[in-house]
Amino acid sequence: MLTLREARQQRHLSQQALADRAGVARVTVSQIELGKSGPRPHVARRLSEALGMDPSEIVEFAEAARMMALPRPTIFALEEIQGDEGSPVE
Repeated sequence: MLTLREARQQRHLSQQALADRAGVARVTVSQIELGKSGPRPHVARRLSEALGMDPSEIVEFAEAARMMALPRPTIFALEEIQGDEGSPVE
């Protein structure tokens, strides 16, 4: 496993270049590298894709990677109670 900084530096990318590739703000990359904030799953995914890596390969993304691996919740539609004319009953 590599830290985000190590992965970025191995690819000879600046924080700005990585941020541009991932479509996030440079300050986001900086805050994650400094340990001041953890990435949300979608940010971890975007940054890891920009690095050509799996999120589980990056230390700071371990928690986000676990969240990405969880099954997505399914939303079941509730049957609407229909009135005589087919409109929902209020």
